[in-house]
Amino acid sequence: MDEELDETGPPQPKPSSAGFVAALLAVTLIGGGAGAGLATVQVDRIAAAAATSAGEPPERPADSLAFDETTGVARLEPVIANLAEPAGMFVRLDTSVVYDRETVGDVPQMKARLSQDILAHLRTVTLGEVTGASAFNHLRDDLNDRVRLVSDGTVREIVIETMVLQ
Repeated sequence: MDEELDETGPPQPKPSSAGFVAALLAVTLIGGGAGAGLATVQVDRIAAAAATSAGEPPERPADSLAFDETTGVARLEPVIANLAEPAGMFVRLDTSVVYDRETVGDVPQMKARLSQDILAHLRTVTLGEVTGASAFNHLRDDLNDRVRLVSDGTVREIVIETMVLQ
């Protein structure tokens, strides 16, 4: 331990703030130039795409419509029913059905039969089965299944327009 390290060795140069500022300026200019270059390329591509598709109507796939020309929509009379639980709770349901015009012969009879079936189903439903978003979706799915069954598949879908609980 006779030798001691000399901590006063050769002087270290202090980092200069001018060098840091120059490096920061260089990085900023490179980033700004790259951003500006990318922006001009994107603007040119968007302008070219808009120019080529300006005179053409938008392309629509053949199966873009959910229903075809033979599809009809019939609005059912509002159904008002008291729920199974709690006592004194009522529900009013305004619905429409989407059906196939070619297979349905008597639309008023179909509407009356579907309204009766919806009423019968609503009388078995409790308040907990219709409150909330997922419960509403389950009710709609149940009604769709029942309507398809009662109509022998001629009704494609039931659309619930309004539902009021009182």
